[in-house]
Amino acid sequence: MELNLTPQMAQVFMKEEGGEYYIWSSSEFPVLSEAKLGAGKLVLRPRGFAQPHYADSNKIGFVVQGSCTVGLLSENDQSEETVLKIKKGDAIAVPVGVISWWFNCGDSDLIIVFLGETSQAYTAGNFTYFLLTGAMGILGGFSPEFISKAYGITEEESITLQKSQTANLIFKLDDEIKA
Repeated sequence: MELNLTPQMAQVFMKEEGGEYYIWSSSEFPVLSEAKLGAGKLVLRPRGFAQPHYADSNKIGFVVQGSCTVGLLSENDQSEETVLKIKKGDAIAVPVGVISWWFNCGDSDLIIVFLGETSQAYTAGNFTYFLLTGAMGILGGFSPEFISKAYGITEEESITLQKSQTANLIFKLDDEIKA
């Protein structure tokens, strides 16, 4: 295979009011699957929030522009969440299975580029994300009756919980919510 080292643009994977997520797909760039390398770019607009999710690969995020608050919850110790403020020039490790959320409380766009090793991923060369909330989140797979029993809430409240978050991954928070 001929190695193409010219700069390549990422494709939009998800675009919502609060921002976008871009990917360099292994189907478009076979060198990624051969190298078992995944790459993505998160852009959060001011007040943009990436809902809790985790991936099937170890990643390192490089903050290219802006700043944000990030929450990390380890799969091994879910009793304590780590909340950090990161800014341009910072790098942050996000190990496989760690639940993370990202919030841009600044006045400019946040841009983070993620690179990671994908040898154990579902698809070599790609990150696979698992969403815990939102329109495509895990709660969508359960009945309102099950959710009401699991959380100790009414079925009406469980329906509200399931249906109130219409964004897939990224949305914009109201101004009343403070970081």
